[in-house]
Amino acid sequence: MMTASQYLDGDAANPGVPGRQPSFPGPMPSRFLTTSLHARVRRWRPLALGLAALACALVGVVALPAPLAAQARHLHGVLEDSATARPLGGAMVTAAWLVGATETVRQTRSDGAGRFDFRDLPARRVLLRVRLLGYAPAERTVDLTADDVLLKVTLAERRVQLSEVAVTADTLVDALERVVAMSTLDRAALDATRGQTLGETIKNLPGVSVIQLGPSIAKPVIRGLNSQRVLVMNGGVRQEDQQWGTEHAPNLDSFDADAVTVVRGAATVLYGPDALGGVVRVDQAMVSDTGRMRGEVALNGFSNSRQGAMSLSLQGGGLQLPGIGATGYRLRLTSRVAGNGASPDYFLSNTGFRELNGSATFGVQRGWGTSELAISHFGTELGVLRQAHAGNFDDLERAMNSAPRDSSFTYTIDRPSQRVSHTAARWRTTFDARDAGEVEVVYGFQFNNRREYDNHGPLRFQNVPAFHLRLFTNSLDARWKHPQWRGLLGTVGVSGMVQGNQTLGKAFLIPGFDLRQGAVYAQEEWTAGRLMLSAGARADIFSQTTIAFADAGIRSPAGTKSWSGFSGSAGASLQLADGWTASLRAARAWRPPTVNERYAQGVHHGTAQYELGAPSLRAERSLGVETGVRYAGESVSLDVAAYDNTVNDFIYLQPREPVLTIRGAFPAFNYAQTEARLRGVELAARWSARSWLELQATANAVRGTNRATGEPLFDMPADRALVQARITGQRARLGAWHVGLGSLLVRRQDGVPEGTIYTLPTRGYSLLQGEIGTAGATLFGRPMDVSVSVTNALDTRYRDYLSRYRLFVNDPGRDVVMRVRVPIG
Repeated sequence: MMTASQYLDGDAANPGVPGRQPSFPGPMPSRFLTTSLHARVRRWRPLALGLAALACALVGVVALPAPLAAQARHLHGVLEDSATARPLGGAMVTAAWLVGATETVRQTRSDGAGRFDFRDLPARRVLLRVRLLGYAPAERTVDLTADDVLLKVTLAERRVQLSEVAVTADTLVDALERVVAMSTLDRAALDATRGQTLGETIKNLPGVSVIQLGPSIAKPVIRGLNSQRVLVMNGGVRQEDQQWGTEHAPNLDSFDADAVTVVRGAATVLYGPDALGGVVRVDQAMVSDTGRMRGEVALNGFSNSRQGAMSLSLQGGGLQLPGIGATGYRLRLTSRVAGNGASPDYFLSNTGFRELNGSATFGVQRGWGTSELAISHFGTELGVLRQAHAGNFDDLERAMNSAPRDSSFTYTIDRPSQRVSHTAARWRTTFDARDAGEVEVVYGFQFNNRREYDNHGPLRFQNVPAFHLRLFTNSLDARWKHPQWRGLLGTVGVSGMVQGNQTLGKAFLIPGFDLRQGAVYAQEEWTAGRLMLSAGARADIFSQTTIAFADAGIRSPAGTKSWSGFSGSAGASLQLADGWTASLRAARAWRPPTVNERYAQGVHHGTAQYELGAPSLRAERSLGVETGVRYAGESVSLDVAAYDNTVNDFIYLQPREPVLTIRGAFPAFNYAQTEARLRGVELAARWSARSWLELQATANAVRGTNRATGEPLFDMPADRALVQARITGQRARLGAWHVGLGSLLVRRQDGVPEGTIYTLPTRGYSLLQGEIGTAGATLFGRPMDVSVSVTNALDTRYRDYLSRYRLFVNDPGRDVVMRVRVPIG
């Protein structure tokens, strides 16, 4: 059950940025020069070095003791309502088996199509348990001794609250998945992208694209919206890491995720005004307080930037803590090091990065419910493309019109650069109230420390950040997921957040501020046969107090501004015959302006642009409608969604003439407001043509319009489609092997507003990609997962419209990635 013609416009291999030219005087070089043969040979050196490093690391890993089970089995299936045959998403599915006298447990949740999937299970009898609020629990013994198993499990509706509910994901998804477009990447899918940023991990999902700043920063974009309109939830806590900056990527360890779900469209009723565009939810598996120690070592090597990544995790149960008893634990340590990325013709100077992350999670499971405490630290130092920081207007013109001069590789990170750390603590407890439902309380503390260093001006030779922000956040959420009452099943909750930001750098961009937020919300659903109706409402209040700043000619006043607003949604889902489902939803949302939109005044270091805020900005208010059709068959699945979203007082960056400051010459923008409309369609399709062959396709198209002028909105993603073919098989020692080939097709972005040099249209392009790998192969006497993938296999020259460096350099070229994952214990 687990399942062009118009995309290319012009020569995709043509370097540079076509279309209208900058308004600078002087000639524009027609094309960048290609590199010499010596440089071409040198471009393959990263692959050799990366493979050598992986081989050395693999020898060390092989010396570890071999695990008990070496033969992997695959258990997968689908959950359905016994009365209506409707797929059941969000169910907790547990696979358990005995090792000696100890029960080993694996857990997952069924997706929106009712599918669940367990890989790398032992070849033995396994007890499968299924729990879903509102349904009677189900258990089944499955024999995996001889082969993999595919099965269907039906659940009978029951009004009594289940006696045992295990939570591994954000429970709010249960109230959304039937009427809102969403996509989930499980652990197996995430393993194929380990070692990359969160944005890179999800960028091929329907409705998703990324704002790219070289190889180290990728910012998620959902349906044309990003930053403060797309909320990232990490383990049930909203990620607060100065996300208003387009170059401020989520500060979290991608190795630490067991599932990533993207909610496309306004989800403000359950998640708040920051979810006006959508939600990216990162979930971790619940820690079991039983079982022996086990873990994994993951090793990655990337040829393009010569990146090496390693992540070590250990987890187990039975840890006896005074006053607590048996406690489960999970520990992880991750390191990533990369040098300059490379386009097909030159290296991208000063784009290396270093990253060191660690986390520890402790959890208990008792008769009253579950509780987890998680502590994590993310730390990175990264370079900013040197060509984007020019000393004067002449330097800026040369940087935009010619190829880089310092085209060489190094791991050294020079100025301009950033140092960012993010420390977080999360306490999450779920109380099983039996017949009264389930109560969940989540407290989060976060400290984000961002320092940015100049390569121009008086601070270029000092270890003093030009731009320094420290953000402290405390949040508390409590929600009650009640059992069925008069046919209604839903969630009622309250949330609050207190935030303080300090501005400590020598230069000014935004003032210090205090922010307080409170909300109350409810989401309910009612089911009658094949029809499900859903509705929700939320009330929010914000108080924003800014701290006065006066220095070097900059005046930013103190003051307090408050906003309050209402969000609401209503939707319906109809289960049609033969696996078809149709849905319709309308949502009203709002978002108050952030401090940077109101008071920005200076150079935004990471994006290399001058920004000027507008204190009088009003709150954005949107009204959106979306509809979807889904089909889940035995060999075919289809998901099509269309949306139309009107945003009044839409806040955006309006380009202006370049600005010369003491820190150099930079493109400049003002924050402004207009009436906007965003429309689009999304497609995801899968066809299992044979038992060994699967074909997949996703496609996105979004149109943003400034209703005041009739022109396109700035920074809308270009139309794109991804087509893939995947062949799979199973061998005794080779494990579950696969070979994949795909192509990303991106149409020319010609929907750009007139009269600016900063939003030049970019040509269409196509990128070839492939992968070969195996899961559960027996190598050197132990099971392991090994894969080799390649992106931009033909080393195509291109510039994506959402790349913040498109005015200066081409996007990265070919990248060969090797991934090895070895289980421990």
